[in-house]
Amino acid sequence: MPLATPEVTAARAVRERALELGFDAAGIAAIAPLEAAERYQAWLAAGRHADMRWLATLEHRQRRADPALILRNVRSVVCVALCHAPGRDAALDRRIGRIGRYAAGEDYHRVMRDKLRVLQHDIMQIVPGSRALWYADTGAILERAWAERAGLGWSGKHSGLLSRSLGSWFLLGEVLVDRELEPDRPSGERVSGHCGSCERCIDVCPTHAIVAPYQLDARRCISYLTIEHRGPIPAALRASIGDWIFGCDLCQEVCPWNRFAPPAGEARLHARQLEGWTLERFLTLDAAAFDALFEHSPVRRTGRAGFLRNVCVALGNRRRPESVAALAATLAREPDSLVRAHAAWALGEIGRHAPNQAGASGAGGSTAHSRALRELERAGARDPDAGVREEAREALARLR
Repeated sequence: MPLATPEVTAARAVRERALELGFDAAGIAAIAPLEAAERYQAWLAAGRHADMRWLATLEHRQRRADPALILRNVRSVVCVALCHAPGRDAALDRRIGRIGRYAAGEDYHRVMRDKLRVLQHDIMQIVPGSRALWYADTGAILERAWAERAGLGWSGKHSGLLSRSLGSWFLLGEVLVDRELEPDRPSGERVSGHCGSCERCIDVCPTHAIVAPYQLDARRCISYLTIEHRGPIPAALRASIGDWIFGCDLCQEVCPWNRFAPPAGEARLHARQLEGWTLERFLTLDAAAFDALFEHSPVRRTGRAGFLRNVCVALGNRRRPESVAALAATLAREPDSLVRAHAAWALGEIGRHAPNQAGASGAGGSTAHSRALRELERAGARDPDAGVREEAREALARLR
């Protein structure tokens, strides 16, 4: 048992206060160089950050390597975890597609902000004269590495943080403090092998984004492609995305440690039901309606065009003839060429799997095939955007 020094007493009070505020775990890391900083540099050098160029800027890299550039004379990092819901609503998924669990409720940045602001204030009361600064996926901090050092868990082979008691369905936040607080014992569990020989997360990834244990290539990651990526989704990866319209949980869903994941205590993180909305109806959203529907949701980050692009891919992968009307209207009238291009791809996917003649499969498939063919022929010949024309012609080639 550590001696009851001021550093120990303050650290205990900080942890207790974090739990009182509703965080599910709290720990403290001492400031010292992180091995993860070198791995981060290697990840950038390999180009695995895709188009997230800000991650490779000199300022960003320096701040990640040295948190004293964020808060002068920083001595400790208080790390906290907040659980979000571990389960899924199958009926909701059927209606609107799949959204990453962490993003299904209110924007987690807002939820974490409200709690961390209070914790930051209270830390400065617990440690008089100190300065503190909170973060929650909002700055250049190697948050998983600090959380590992603070004893909250260990790095899994999918590169996310795992915990014996929480699984991986949790969010991380930090408060930098310019005073020494008694640190927790670092997890170190990646080294001791709590993942063992298990590679379920690697095997389940449909786009093969986990290129080796602990190595994630964002260029192939469904979460990156549906959130941060701003252009067309590579055609070779679209079918593998399935009906994920924002994020992806597959590598976490198969993790055995998530058998121990507790329910979410924070109601603001529970999934929104989005009553009355469907994938097809999402395609009717204009810019104002999109902003209003997702005003306080993480989904807003991808932007209207990116979101509707994802919806088109999901509809194409579901291959339902009843989706053709909505996709055809999008291809004909949508102002954004990125969305029209993916609507063309989706029509091609549905059309080529629908029977082109009525019969045992019924007339619905024939109608879907015919309308998809007609709309793609029109777009291939007359759409004002060359990229959309090319997508439509490629879809026609698959359909015929």
